[in-house]
Amino acid sequence: MPTAVKDMDIARIAEACGYAQTYTVSSAKELDRVLEETVQNRRLTMIEVKSAIGARADLGRPTTTALENKEHFMQYLKQK
Repeated sequence: MPTAVKDMDIARIAEACGYAQTYTVSSAKELDRVLEETVQNRRLTMIEVKSAIGARADLGRPTTTALENKEHFMQYLKQK
């Protein structure tokens, strides 16, 4: 869904707020690379993930809550 931030430089704002590392990615491959790097550096990091507007026709409805997604993500990061 489009938001007001599409024309903002989120990474630059994060730097101004004190983030040691900022990244902007737009593909799964880029995100994997950045996650590997940030887990090793262990510094305050902001990752902006740009995504395309729209959805696949065969995309189902979510089966997990936002809290469950966060917990799964945190577990993933602990494994790295």
